[in-house]
Amino acid sequence: MDAVRPDEPTREIVELTGRQRLVVVRQPDGDVVRFLSPSGAITLSVSLTEDGPVLRFEGASLVLQAAGSLAIEAEQLQLHGRAGVSLSTDGDLTLQAAGDLHSEARIQNVTATLGDVNVRANDDVKLSGERVRVNC
Repeated sequence: MDAVRPDEPTREIVELTGRQRLVVVRQPDGDVVRFLSPSGAITLSVSLTEDGPVLRFEGASLVLQAAGSLAIEAEQLQLHGRAGVSLSTDGDLTLQAAGDLHSEARIQNVTATLGDVNVRANDDVKLSGERVRVNC
């Protein structure tokens, strides 16, 4: 029997409920834990690197649900939806930036379904457009 060389990956496989499998791959540059569906597709992988764990979820959809608070904190956070992004709440929504806030879109609509639209500035309020229409 050949001895395993330390620079070659080793695999351990554990059979799970529903014909799913857990695969642990030990590599010189970091270990990887993978959950495989019955078809063999990777549904979740956790790569353990020197910089920390990297999580990858693969599948048609993903739901993160918490009975209490859910916090995500990072040096920089990017969210991208290929078909759209929607934020909703049953309470108030606050967007806050210590720096500038930039908003860009083909058309922008601001609607208050009940009550006023309030715009406040510490300095000037500037409206710039081809035409600025009021009460149209």
